[in-house]
Amino acid sequence: MITNFEKGIINLIKSSLNGEVAALSEDFDFEKAYEFAQNRQITPLLYYGASELEGFMDSNVGKKFLQSTMRFSFYSETQLAEIEGVLNSFRENKIDFLAVKGTILKPLYPYSEMRLMSDADLLIKEEQYEKIKGIMSGIGFECVDESDHEHVWRKGDFTVELHKRLVPSYNKDYYNYFGDGWRLAIPKSENSCEYVMKNEDCFIYLFTHFSKHYRDAGIGVKHLTDFYVFLKHNKELDWDYIYTELDKLQLKDFWINIDKVLRVWFYDGEWDEKTEFLTLRIFASGAYGTYENYAQSEALKLLKTEKDMGKMKKKRKIHLIFPSYEAMCKQYPVLKRVAILLPFMWVWRWISLVLFRRHVLKARTKSLKEVSDESVNQYKTELNYVGLDFNFE
Repeated sequence: MITNFEKGIINLIKSSLNGEVAALSEDFDFEKAYEFAQNRQITPLLYYGASELEGFMDSNVGKKFLQSTMRFSFYSETQLAEIEGVLNSFRENKIDFLAVKGTILKPLYPYSEMRLMSDADLLIKEEQYEKIKGIMSGIGFECVDESDHEHVWRKGDFTVELHKRLVPSYNKDYYNYFGDGWRLAIPKSENSCEYVMKNEDCFIYLFTHFSKHYRDAGIGVKHLTDFYVFLKHNKELDWDYIYTELDKLQLKDFWINIDKVLRVWFYDGEWDEKTEFLTLRIFASGAYGTYENYAQSEALKLLKTEKDMGKMKKKRKIHLIFPSYEAMCKQYPVLKRVAILLPFMWVWRWISLVLFRRHVLKARTKSLKEVSDESVNQYKTELNYVGLDFNFE
């Protein structure tokens, strides 16, 4: 059941974005709110709402909110400068790109630090990647990882994810719709190497990404807030087209339910059982989901082919102890050059986990133990309840 704490968090977010003074219960716990916000990367989003409340800025917790928001503000400005540096280098060298997700959402917020992001996302053309590698190295970035759908580059604390495709190819249901994504890209101007999506397609992609995370491990508060901000800036959308495309993606029913949550959060809509369920699930999902949800999701996915819970859990235990070569390369890039070191790196990984990250090891082991036929069926039932199906391989 929704408590005054969840309602207070929502009202502070609404206040930050609308300028209204937040209505909070007398027992609202700002210390708890601060911890909640820090864990979910929404501290500035709450701060700007709370700062309008009488006496807040003079309180100790108010000073903590302010200090944290100032740090995030500095980091946000640094991020924006780095992003612009990358984009200018791409423009100068005629590299085709399409900015997506947080990279386009961040400027829509009243203050950029309200929309924290862990990385910048750009869709590129794979045939230009050899040229891109030289450009990225030349402006101080280092390639630290490669996956099915992206090349990951880092410079200090700033990360750029260069997407080969909008959706991983193993998410077959969504990949079948988007492909690499370039069919949806429109040049920003004549002869421009910078591309955009029409607003309807941008929304559909944002919601598909949201849905993917929700069903895989969970999704955080800031990602729901993104839809309110995006729709506030794009009021004239072709909803017939959007609903037709969401139907193709089997996401229409899920959007209808999420839209009801947005109406409750930001437009004084009426709470019901489903909007409460979705709100509590989002509140419990951290910034990007939880490992507990991920374990259930992975089990559900693997059981589509394995069909046997015992065999599936045995495979997951083996993978936990001996991750694949590809997974180990992400953690230890030296293996890409010296593959023979793999057995030694397995040993070193376990020593590191036991000595320095035992809590992670315990959490993952516990999550795996808690996976059962009953828990997986419950996870699937809860997805179906909100309009989602788990239908990718």
